Amino acid sequence: MVDGLMRGTLVCALVCLMAAGAEAASKQTAEGKVDTDAFLAACVADPVVTDEPGLQAGSKVTAQTYCECIVGKYHDKKMSQAEVDMMTKMHKDEITDEDAAKFPKLEDLMAKNEGFEDECKASLGMPTSDDNNEEAPTNEEDIPPDE
Repeated sequence: MVDGLMRGTLVCALVCLMAAGAEAASKQTAEGKVDTDAFLAACVADPVVTDEPGLQAGSKVTAQTYCECIVGKYHDKKMSQAEVDMMTKMHKDEITDEDAAKFPKLEDLMAKNEGFEDECKASLGMPTSDDNNEEAPTNEEDIPPDE
C-alpha cells in the first residue's frame, strides 16, 4: 500500500516537472523573438513610408506589405529589442538627443535599416534609394539670386 502511494506521488511530481519544463521552454522561444507589433504600426502610419515611390494608391505593393518585409528582415538578422524600439521611435519621429546619446551606434543602426529597406524595395519591385539619387549636381551659378 505504501509503495503504491509513493509511486503515485513520484509519477505526479514527474508529470508536474515535465509540464513546468515545457512551459519554460515555450517562454524562452517566445522571449527569443522580438516584439515588432509597435514597429509595424508605426512604419505603416509613417508618411515618409506611405509617400515612397511604388506605394501610391493603386500600386500592387502596400505600406503594410513593405513594412512586413522589413519586420521579416529584423527577425532574420536577429535584431535586438532595443534596436527595434529605436526604429519604432524613428518612424514616430520621437528620437531625442538623450536617445541618441544612450544608443552610441545609432548611425550604424540607421544604415543597417536602410539596407533592409533597399532589400525589401528590390524584392517587392519598388524603386530603391539608388534609383532616386540620380540628380544633376548643383553649381552655385545655377542657383537663382534671391529677390
